[in-house]
Amino acid sequence: MPLPAPAPNPSPANAYLPRDVVNAPEVKAAITRRSTERGDEPDMQAWLRNHFFRWAIGSFEHVVPLRSIADYQAVTGTGDPVPEWLARLLRPSAAGAGKDCWYLDPEHLLLIERERVLVEFLRSRRGTRLEQKLQRINCFMALTMWEQEHQRMQSRRSKGWVPSSGLALREVLRTPNGVIFEFDGRHAALREEMAYESYHMQHCLGQFASLKKLSGGYGEQYAQAAQDGRLRLFTLRSAGNMPHVTISLAVHPDGLRVDQIKGKQNRHPIRKYADDVLQFLRTVAPRGERHPDCEGMGLVFEPRATAQDPSAGQWKFVTEVGDANYLLSVMSANFHLAEHFEQPPAVLQWLLLRIAPGELARLRQIDPGVAAAARLTLPHDALPAALREMPAGACEIEGISLDLVRKGAAC
Repeated sequence: MPLPAPAPNPSPANAYLPRDVVNAPEVKAAITRRSTERGDEPDMQAWLRNHFFRWAIGSFEHVVPLRSIADYQAVTGTGDPVPEWLARLLRPSAAGAGKDCWYLDPEHLLLIERERVLVEFLRSRRGTRLEQKLQRINCFMALTMWEQEHQRMQSRRSKGWVPSSGLALREVLRTPNGVIFEFDGRHAALREEMAYESYHMQHCLGQFASLKKLSGGYGEQYAQAAQDGRLRLFTLRSAGNMPHVTISLAVHPDGLRVDQIKGKQNRHPIRKYADDVLQFLRTVAPRGERHPDCEGMGLVFEPRATAQDPSAGQWKFVTEVGDANYLLSVMSANFHLAEHFEQPPAVLQWLLLRIAPGELARLRQIDPGVAAAARLTLPHDALPAALREMPAGACEIEGISLDLVRKGAAC
């Protein structure tokens, strides 16, 4: 016999209402089992057993009304005897038909799909305020937020945005500010993931000439190189799957070499992520050599060559460099890094005064001799504010204050 049509949604948009689903324990058991198999966190499992279960029982559209024992046997597909308690509910009384009852397939494909998208959405909010109040977010609220997010996604896609499935990412390293993933060059979702990265980072890694086919343009070159094994691509992402640093390493016969390390809009990554990238470089160990992207964010490979290993050395942050000559060589092209030194070496300050006096303003402390020399040699309006406001007595050369130097010069 044909099954009755699915029941309409019986509940308001924001409240759980009771509905006598006769197999409710089996539905909860199935939700719990799937959550366990996925490895959901305890708070997510609790949310599913409470909010998602109550929504499924009261509001999932695809339930079947049971008006007779034959209806129950049809939906279960078995000839087993009907439980006595259910037979009593369905049995017509003197007043008319029996109580309204419903059956919900615990493995209904649309129920499982709704469960999946909600879990993915709520997981993407790890590390946000939503995570802290998860148990107060009912299923209706979560579905509304997911729908709003979906609409925003569609709007962004029309402007070049492509969603991230995460399927083409492989976790490499957990760092202080997130996780570094490697793009899987053999996965079918590689180009989608590259396009997602490029949209958020506003660089050319995943800029394809055809957004529909994800082919051509700059993205084609990177995708082909990754697929051919000539280039390895990495991304640092934080909560919400948000990219912050894109890294590419070129594959050479003698090992990996840094190709690019980019922050947003192809700028150097900000200081916040330097420790993450440093941990990555020390772990993956590309060839130790100077690279403008590394040095631009303050990361250098300081050689420590030995007779046994001419290429020995270590990746480190610029403030940890021990060789003064090597430090000056790095800083001569990266004056902006001066702001990271708590007590800048005097030799570095003299270099700034000689080559880039405008960068003196980045220094946290200024050597008295450098301050005196700057006050004597630079026009007043070219001095950093800290030097203009510094008393002349605080500036000295070889222990002689600037005031005395000026008096001697006047004589």
